Amino acid sequence: MLSRLIYTVACVVYCAASGLDAAESLSGNVTTITTANEKAALAEHSKSADGRHALAWVPRTDVSDWSLLQTDPRGFVEKYDVREIWVVDLVHSRKLAILGGPKGYVRPGSHRTLNVTWGPIDDGRRFALAASDWKWGTDTLMLLDIDPDGCRETQIGPMLDRAIAAFIKESASPQKSGAYDTRYRVGELPERGHRTGFSGTETVRLPFATTVRGRDEPILEGIVTLKLSRTGSAPAASVAKIVAGISKDPFADDTRLAKADEELNAVYNALSQRLKTEFREILKTEQRHWLEQRDKNVVEAKTSAVENPRIVRDRLLRQLTEERTAELRARLKGER
Repeated sequence: MLSRLIYTVACVVYCAASGLDAAESLSGNVTTITTANEKAALAEHSKSADGRHALAWVPRTDVSDWSLLQTDPRGFVEKYDVREIWVVDLVHSRKLAILGGPKGYVRPGSHRTLNVTWGPIDDGRRFALAASDWKWGTDTLMLLDIDPDGCRETQIGPMLDRAIAAFIKESASPQKSGAYDTRYRVGELPERGHRTGFSGTETVRLPFATTVRGRDEPILEGIVTLKLSRTGSAPAASVAKIVAGISKDPFADDTRLAKADEELNAVYNALSQRLKTEFREILKTEQRHWLEQRDKNVVEAKTSAVENPRIVRDRLLRQLTEERTAELRARLKGER
């Protein structure tokens, strides 16, 4: 069952008009993209859920052994530093843009903490958030506006930092002064969010944790709601709302998970009410065992190096839940 649910990376291998000579898959778990004179590795966990886009990074020095990507992807990432980061179109094997522009500064080691979340596609375009972290928080947070021909970008981290600092100073927090560091949890978002993540093409709810500079304990955890727009030469974001507190329930975050969970509960309750007491207790025990096995399968689900583990596991959780709902619904019809 799991093998049907865990999808693998696939790139179209052919020469592209953008100058890419080929997209080369070294194995089912890692992918490289090659231009006329450069080779880049797909960044960890950066592939979009629909398989259309990803981030890739070009090593700063010549790589003597690309096969290390196949045998030890994390070892490859740790061994080589980054020279530039690309936004890539996997479907057409194209490099759409270089993050920061051709002469943009890339902090050494930023590819090791790179995270991205992709918004839904609307008329061929989508927004995305890309972030790289450092010891105390998020070093760079960028808003991307991607279309079939390229990608525009703008840095939104400083704007969010100021908004959160103002929120803290207006709150009841005892730490109302000093410098803050904030980590934006870009890599922890669901494929389609209800409380966190993209809830539409132009709305994203981003969880964060803020500390006093130099300390580890957060003084504020919350969710900032961003409204995104395309204006002028670069995309723009504005803060619509900041709320304290973060949901720990995966069903509460993912809209499709929440729907599947609600349907399962409704069918289970309807079936339980139709059963005699002794059979109702048998169903209750059966459901408890099924829940334990479902959660075990999700925890043990394997993901490739370039897939977002949160999204893969959410999808597995949703599909297993839908399968159980269909099974109980068939039994409910037999009880009529």
